Amino acid sequence: MALGNLAQRALTALVLVPIIVVALFLDTTPWTILGIATLAGALAHDELLRMSLPVTPEDRCGGLRAAVVLCGAAMIVLSMVFTPGAAIPPTLTIAAIALGVIHLGRREALPKAGHQMAAAYASLLYVPLLVSVWTPIKGHLPNGASWLLVTLGIAFGSDTVAYFFGRFLGKHKLYPAVSPKKTVEGAFGGLVGGVLATSVLGAAWLIPELPLVHAVILGVLGSAVGQMGDLFESMLKRSYGVKDSSNLLPGHGGMLDRVDALLFVAPVVYYYATLILGLGR
Repeated sequence: MALGNLAQRALTALVLVPIIVVALFLDTTPWTILGIATLAGALAHDELLRMSLPVTPEDRCGGLRAAVVLCGAAMIVLSMVFTPGAAIPPTLTIAAIALGVIHLGRREALPKAGHQMAAAYASLLYVPLLVSVWTPIKGHLPNGASWLLVTLGIAFGSDTVAYFFGRFLGKHKLYPAVSPKKTVEGAFGGLVGGVLATSVLGAAWLIPELPLVHAVILGVLGSAVGQMGDLFESMLKRSYGVKDSSNLLPGHGGMLDRVDALLFVAPVVYYYATLILGLGR
C-alpha cells in the first residue's frame, strides 16, 4: 500500500469513524445504524449490479438496477422491524415476483433475460441478505452496541493486522489467482487480529457475557470468513475486469470494497451469539 493511498485511507477513516461512534453509542436506539446499514447496503448493492449488469448501447439497465436495489433496501429495513429470519422469506418472495414481472416488460433485453435474472437474484443474496443482520446485532442482542463494535473490530482489525503481517513477514502467496498481494503470513495475522478484537475488546472489556474460549473461537472463525469475503469480492472484480467496485471512498475504492469482509463476518457473529450463546430475542 503506497504512502499516498495510506494517507487517503486515514482521511476517509477520520470522516467515517465519528459517524460510526455516534451511531453505536450516542444514539441508544438502533435507528441510526439502520440508516447507515440501508445506505451502505444500497451503495454496495448498486456497485455490484453496475459490474454484473452494465449499461450497453442495446440495453440500458438503470431501471432494473434501481428495482433490485429497492428490493434489497426493503430486506434490510424489514430485518429490523421483524428479525432477519422472519423478514427474508416474504422479502425474497416479493422480489422474485416483482423482478420476474419487470423482466417480462423489458423486451429489448429478452436475449439476456436469463443472465440478468440470475445476476439480480444472486445480488440480493450476496449484499442485502448479509447486510440485514447489521442492525439486529445492535437492536436484538443485549449489549448490542458493543457486539456491533466487536463485529467491526473483527472485520477491520483483521484487515489491518493482516496488512502489517503481510508487509513485514509475508513470503508465501495465499491465493495469487485472485489476490496476488495476499500472503499466508498476512492471513495468519488476520486471525490474530480477529482474536484480539473478540478477546480483548470483547470478552475482557465490553462484553463480559462472552466467555474467553468462545471469544477465541469466534475471533478465529470471524476472521477466517472475513478474509474469505475479501477474497470472494476480489474474485468477482477480477471476473468483471475491474480494479475497484467504484471510487466512492478515497483510498478504499467503493463501498463494496470496504464492507466485503464485514458482509461475511456480521452473520457469523449474529448467529454465533444467538444460536451458540443463546443471546438475543
